[in-house]
Amino acid sequence: MNNWGFLIQTPEDKKYMRPLFSFVLEIFIEVFGENTMLMEPCILFNDATADCPMLIRNTTPIMIRTNANDLSYWAQFTYHLSHELTHYAIRQYKTDKATIIKWFEETICEAMSLYILRVSSQRWNQCALSSINLNYGNSLETYWKSEYQNTEDSVLKKCQSVHELELVEETCEKNRKGRSIERNYLFDRFCEMPDSLAEFVYYPRYMRGDIRIDFGAWESNHKNSLLVPYLKSIQPEFTA
Repeated sequence: MNNWGFLIQTPEDKKYMRPLFSFVLEIFIEVFGENTMLMEPCILFNDATADCPMLIRNTTPIMIRTNANDLSYWAQFTYHLSHELTHYAIRQYKTDKATIIKWFEETICEAMSLYILRVSSQRWNQCALSSINLNYGNSLETYWKSEYQNTEDSVLKKCQSVHELELVEETCEKNRKGRSIERNYLFDRFCEMPDSLAEFVYYPRYMRGDIRIDFGAWESNHKNSLLVPYLKSIQPEFTA
């Protein structure tokens, strides 16, 4: 776990943070490789009083903050951690680390959180904490299925202009459920093609500058990509 540090604040942090992180990080390394997931120094900590989990970019080193009620709630911590680790992975492919298309990247991170929970539930016996609760994989499965079922109508499908997409961009962190249909769609694709899901990290190379992605160029440069056509399908189509 070179380049990863831990800020331990409670007895639960001390007991559970490292084994949970090690378990989840190993899955991320399988997907993205060590060069990506061990590239940039980062400190991990949990703050139950924080408003939300976050990849904190304005510190040196950067930090990942989760806000699980406490670290004994392993499913919630895994869900939060997976989301922020996905931001971390994508960040390694950004020339300008501050650039982001929120509606797209947040949807990817939310889908990855479900995917990692699903994989974790299937591999729970590989986690050191399985010695405490061998059947906790069932709880992880219950958690991701509950989140998957929590949906509402898509705000992206309603977009008819760049302006309307900009409104989605402005509110996407508060209205996550408005992209839940797209989240579930990507989650399903990730499960179907796990060997290809890492392709989404290249999206920063194809930002158009107007909160849209140039999928034409992306597909041209990655003609054999299995995932990019599915990523393309969640971007609203309009001419205005």
